[in-house]
Amino acid sequence: MRRSADTPPARIAQAVALIGLAFLPGLFAALPLVFNGAQHVLGAGGHATMPEGTTASLGWGLTLLGAAALPFVAAPVALVTARVRHLPRDRTVRVCATAVCGCGLLSCLMAAVSAAV
Repeated sequence: MRRSADTPPARIAQAVALIGLAFLPGLFAALPLVFNGAQHVLGAGGHATMPEGTTASLGWGLTLLGAAALPFVAAPVALVTARVRHLPRDRTVRVCATAVCGCGLLSCLMAAVSAAV
């Protein structure tokens, strides 16, 4: 007899919840990274003013924008890679959640560093 937690809708809900929770660090870091990255990119092009004592850097701005996009790019890449390697669905979800959470934590670190710059 099957447990009620092993039914397909319950397993899908668990997978969605796990991947959704893994996105939280990336979502938390996305807003400051996008704003700071855009300010640096626009400031380097002469279209935005920078705060007193800071210098606009195109490279730093693109780095911040890339860090903001990293968790959202990691999810489909991890899912496709795991499916190409023919991993079971449960393991595919865990690999995706781990990759997304790791990239999200890296984005949080970048947001903390960019706040000090």
